[in-house]
Formats: sequence, structure tokens, C-alpha cells
Amino acid sequence: MTNEAVSLALPAWLEEYTNCINEEIILHYGNGKTELDRAALDAISKGKRIRAVLALLWCEALSDDYKRAAPVAVAYELAHAAALVQDDIIDNSYLRRGEKSIVGKYGLSGAILTSNTLLFQVPNLIAECGRRGSDSATICRLLDLLGECYRSATLGEFLDLEMADQDHASEAQYCEMIRLKTGALIGASSASGAIVGSALKDKDAINAAYGFGESLGIAYQVQDDLLDLVGDESVIGKPIFTDIRRGKKSLVLIHLLSQCTEEESKFMKTLFGRLGSYEEWEVEKARSLLTSYDSAMYAQKFALRHMEHAEKLLLSVRASKARDRLLELSSYLAMRKY
Repeated sequence: MTNEAVSLALPAWLEEYTNCINEEIILHYGNGKTELDRAALDAISKGKRIRAVLALLWCEALSDDYKRAAPVAVAYELAHAAALVQDDIIDNSYLRRGEKSIVGKYGLSGAILTSNTLLFQVPNLIAECGRRGSDSATICRLLDLLGECYRSATLGEFLDLEMADQDHASEAQYCEMIRLKTGALIGASSASGAIVGSALKDKDAINAAYGFGESLGIAYQVQDDLLDLVGDESVIGKPIFTDIRRGKKSLVLIHLLSQCTEEESKFMKTLFGRLGSYEEWEVEKARSLLTSYDSAMYAQKFALRHMEHAEKLLLSVRASKARDRLLELSSYLAMRKY
């Protein structure tokens, strides 16, 4: 798929699927009777519901009925929300996308308990699939996959922190880190929808769903890291240079530091771990270097290759409206501007 064909806006049809997810969330959390329930609802009240929507679409692609996967879709939405809360705890971040984070609103203890209540609800949602018709073998595979992706995502987060403490990081290290941290969760949510949709009968499609989600997750993360450096704050809804402030190594930075002069490298490293604000000239110089050494383009091409690999896997599945929507959504996710 060419860059010109890539959609840069959220598809209008997404609302049908997000409404299904929101209804399921309300079913399990109601209107937030306790402070902890309200904190949990707060944590999952925003976002594009991408992981959950992918589960619904893969279920629909194999069964023509996306609602069968609603519980497992919400399970991954809760898992993702819990991970975001944990990110803010680890980073001691009181803001998320320009608003108070769960840490900022409820304090450290409240944030830890909010993350716990979200995670502890996940097995109940998997069990709900059984109450809605999935057999025991399907439930066992869903639980296995959930445990595997939890472990991978946790290891990926650990590697991300470990790399932040290193002076240098390789492209191979970065790729492995995002495969675990982001690719595993999106791969698992996609495969879970396929598992429910096929009742484990189409193993090729399930494997394709996981590979699709993993590759898409890698493309998504590379683009997210790139937007942190070159994005428009008013568009992306959060401060730029957040990752570099935390010392995190992204593909675009790894490429730049491998290409630039020693003096330019020293300048870039003065930006890592900055406690205060960045001067306008520093932002402009850093962005100029990213352009001069084609580092931004390198990252975009990397993301595009992984998106194309995801779409190639998707084309092994029978043609349908759901498959078309998966293609459209993958294009948006890999090349979005916010």
C-alpha cells in the first residue's frame, strides 16, 4: 500500500464497535458505585479502543458476528488501561494527554489499586466467554494467550527501562523491546478474537491474526515514538519530547545517533533526562538533525514495512467487510498523525 493510500483519519464505522465495547464495560462496572470503581471507569473512559476493536473485527472476519468476542475484547481494553496506569506510576507522571492521570487524581496508592482492579476483572471477562457459548478448550487457549502476552508486555516494559539507563542501544534491542511491549498485546487481542470466532478450528487464521497484530503493534509503536519528536502538540494532545526527557531510546534516535557527528551526538544527549523545559532552538535543532540524516524517514519506512507485512497476513483470510475494515484500520494506526 502506498503512502497516498494511507488513511489519516479514524474511520467513521469505528463507532459501531466502540459502542459495543462501551456497553460491555458499563455492564461490568455500572455507573461506578465505589470510589475504586469510579477510578477504574476513569482509567478506561478515554482512548480509541483499538485493541478491543481488533478483537471484534477478527471475530467477525471468521464468524460474521463480532458481538461474540465482546467480553474478550473488553478484557484486552482493561489490560491496556491497567498498563497505562502502571506506566504513569513508573514514570511518576501526573499528566496524561494534557489532563490529570490516575496517579494525579487518586495518588500512588489509588493508582496501584486501580490497576489491580482492572487486571483482576480480566479473568472474569474470559470466563464470560464460556457463559456465552465458548467451549472449555477455547477458554483454556484464551487464558494461555492472555498469560503469555502479560509476561511479554511486562518484560518489554522492563527492557524499555533498562535501555533508558544505557548510554547506547541497538536497533535489534529496540525491535525486541517493542515486539514484547506493544506487539504482544495487540497480537494477542487480535488472535483472541480469531479464537472466539473460529472456536479454535482455523489455526492458520489464528496464527495470521497474531502475526498481523504483532506487526501492526511494532509499526504503531515506531510511529508513536516518532510523533513524540516531530509531532504537533496541539494535534497529538500531549507534550513533545516526553520520551527523550525520560531517556528512552527509540528507533529514530538510535538511527540518528549512529549517523551524526560526535558534536551533534553530544548535543542530543544533553536533551536526555532534562528536568526543565526545552528551549525552542533546541527543539528546532533536534528536528533539523532528524531531517538532515533522514532518521525520521527511516523510522517511517520501517513502520510502513511492518504495516505491509501485517496486511499481507490479513489477505490470507477470506474477503469480507471485516477484512476490509481491518485493512483500513491498520493503515490508520501505522501512519497516523495523532
